[in-house]
Amino acid sequence: MDHTANYDKYKMSKLFTTGNSEAIRLRKKDTELLDLNPSDQFIKEISLDGRSISYNKFSKISQENKKEIANILNEDSDLIWALKDL
Repeated sequence: MDHTANYDKYKMSKLFTTGNSEAIRLRKKDTELLDLNPSDQFIKEISLDGRSISYNKFSKISQENKKEIANILNEDSDLIWALKDL
């Protein structure tokens, strides 16, 4: 009996082996839709019941935001040091 018969075949993926790892293939259309690149990094979350896995793409931080964060940390360094032991 085929349990997948009621599902859209484009929503299905199979686990496969590549080297010493297991992988789930993404369709090219999905990677384009999500703007994914081979260098992107993700954080994995597994549901408590072990039936689902989600991956969240790390957001890239702009140089402007990095500078602003550094300025805030520099300006408030005394407060940060005071809070570190709480």
